[in-house]
Amino acid sequence: MTHIDNTITRRLFSGLCLCLLAGILVAGLWPFTPRPHNDVSWIANQNGLLFGEHGSILSPGPLRVDGPPDGPCSIELWLQPGLIDDSNTMLAFQTPETPLQFGIRQNNDALMLTRQAVDSNHRPSERLIYIKGVFKHAMPLLITVTSGANGTAVYLNGNLIQTSADFGLTRHELNGGIVVGNSPIADDSWSGVLRGIGIYNQELTSDQVRRDFDEWTDHGQPSRFEDKNAVAVYSFAERSGTVVHNLVPSAVDLQIPDHYLVLYPPFLTAFWKGTTWGWGFWKNALINVGGFVPLGFCFCVYFSQSMPVRRALLLTIVFGFAVSLLIEVTQYFLPTRDSGSWDLINNTLGTIIGALMCLPGVMARTLARFGIGSLEDNYSKPTVTAAMPPNPLQNPS
Repeated sequence: MTHIDNTITRRLFSGLCLCLLAGILVAGLWPFTPRPHNDVSWIANQNGLLFGEHGSILSPGPLRVDGPPDGPCSIELWLQPGLIDDSNTMLAFQTPETPLQFGIRQNNDALMLTRQAVDSNHRPSERLIYIKGVFKHAMPLLITVTSGANGTAVYLNGNLIQTSADFGLTRHELNGGIVVGNSPIADDSWSGVLRGIGIYNQELTSDQVRRDFDEWTDHGQPSRFEDKNAVAVYSFAERSGTVVHNLVPSAVDLQIPDHYLVLYPPFLTAFWKGTTWGWGFWKNALINVGGFVPLGFCFCVYFSQSMPVRRALLLTIVFGFAVSLLIEVTQYFLPTRDSGSWDLINNTLGTIIGALMCLPGVMARTLARFGIGSLEDNYSKPTVTAAMPPNPLQNPS
């Protein structure tokens, strides 16, 4: 009877292990779309592009900003956010050598500007401008960034809201490929309506900023390109097709690809790079640890039925690491997923925690809660038959 019970238990754990493994693979790789549709569409009867859940557009070649690389420059971004509680990249400039030279992001209700710099020891570092309360409502906004000898200034709807003396934005950061609605280095797709982009080879004055706000609002594009040394102006007035034309002659256009993509997808991003210790990080860590605890426990129980528990413990940890590594490597080829070493670490940690529950005593107490005995006792200890006391009726002497 005991052998039958053990066989049934083993089959139940086999099925449970397979279900857990299948569930983890689905959760880690869903949706399994190596070439997802690019969710970008023209707005009916007005200028602008609507960016959905996963959408991006990009320039087929680099933008060329003439003049000294450390010279002044300005950028205008005319848009309407789709979500207030969103944290994604709206505009970025990239080169193969520096995949993210400069970026403009929405971080929930805050506007965030990032720039890659190099210190005196030639080590890369990041400069940041962070302005809270910009995206309070899903209303059209003109974000203007100007930079010159006195530093970098940020305007909202023609009004100055913040300056920075050390951000150091120059023409150099704008010389490169343009990515709109997503990050060049990760799945960071922004949702909303984009109505215009202006890039200039000089520092706009406050009067020019206010005048351009009126013209973007009233006419859908600024005027006097020559007065501002315009490098690129995109008014998104095509309303059809896959090309967004640059209104500046002989300058680079923007392309709307058929499929969503990330130009430089991360591969097992190092855990010591770019880690932000906010609630989002800890939430993701808890999910990854907790998701692999059942896998560690169930597979350790399964393996312990045919080998010593401590050897089963080691095999389970190696197995959990291998499953996590398979997921992270596969995610590199999926544009809507990110491959990172933190997930690999957290998944392995969850496997270890689950497997440790199978140590002698821990497993027995855990299984006892479900009314079953320790599988280790069933398979590791010999069966002992208690000796029957003598029957006095059979031995009257």
